[in-house]
Amino acid sequence: MTRTRKLVLTLAAAAALATGAAWTVLDARDARATPTAARAPAPLVAPGLVEARGDRVETGFEQAGRIAELLVDEGDRVVAGQVLARLDDRLARARVARAEAAVAAAEARLRLAERGARRQEIDAAAAEADAAAAQAWERGVARDRAERLHERNADAIPLAEVDTVRGAAQATEAQARAAQARLALLKKGTRGEVIAEARAALAAAEAELAEARVYLSQMELRAPADGVVVRRLHEVGEQVSTMPPQTVLVLADLSRLELRAEVDEVDVARVAVGQVGYATAEAFGDRRFTGKVTQVVAELGRKTQRLDDPRARVDTRVLEVVFTLDEPGALPLGLRMDVHLEPLAVAADAASDTATAEVR
Repeated sequence: MTRTRKLVLTLAAAAALATGAAWTVLDARDARATPTAARAPAPLVAPGLVEARGDRVETGFEQAGRIAELLVDEGDRVVAGQVLARLDDRLARARVARAEAAVAAAEARLRLAERGARRQEIDAAAAEADAAAAQAWERGVARDRAERLHERNADAIPLAEVDTVRGAAQATEAQARAAQARLALLKKGTRGEVIAEARAALAAAEAELAEARVYLSQMELRAPADGVVVRRLHEVGEQVSTMPPQTVLVLADLSRLELRAEVDEVDVARVAVGQVGYATAEAFGDRRFTGKVTQVVAELGRKTQRLDDPRARVDTRVLEVVFTLDEPGALPLGLRMDVHLEPLAVAADAASDTATAEVR
């Protein structure tokens, strides 16, 4: 190769380098002159557990006893007030029957006190009073005759006989007064104090009946609210106690499920009520369960959910967030899921766009 050709090639290479350098400088100037687009914030991801809306209800009997019936099984849907189980209630039913009989007797005594004597009883008392008065009159006449005879002739009748006649007359007069008094009482009716006592006795009997019925009702276990039986912890024939209380059935409202997620304390400023997002689980692959944040607990707490990642920190403090699912489907309680929350700015823009579209 000649010297001239080498010189030409060298100059061409220098020119190419100069051109590339110029373009590089221009690109750098353009880069400085034109700001880059802001990098979009990444979604917030937090672990969560599937829970029923509200807490699970652990139900048990209010009295100790032997389980006689279990009317539901796990997975059954129940309504508020439905009888779920019964204890052996034979003694409780006998107690109610005894109390009902006592109430009936007290009611009868009160009616008797309020109505007073019957007409036939008053007529009988009047007849007895008349008979007593007639007997008193007869004895009085005999007394007067004996006294006059003794006054005329002391030897005609002994004084002792006169005294006997006098005593008999006084006794019959007292009996007549007593009979008349009984007749007056019957006509006047029962005393108010007796009626008040009868009413108090009836009230006490009714209270005992109410107590017996409450005790009988405690032999039944009823559903406190609508829900689904998720656990049945005892069987028919088992003995249950109340010290300590024993749970027989566990209920939960599965009509609306929610996720209780734990957000790391460094991300608490990125969470707010109304924030939308979705949840995923390994068992459902790429399926996304949409929802939104409905509650943010106002206090940091200890981390309770343990992940399979051995590098995950367990000593960090977290903020509990309730994420309500739009269409939960048949998610089992306790399923671990990952909650993906859209950034607050993005969520706000999406909400604004939706509102604008609705206005249009």
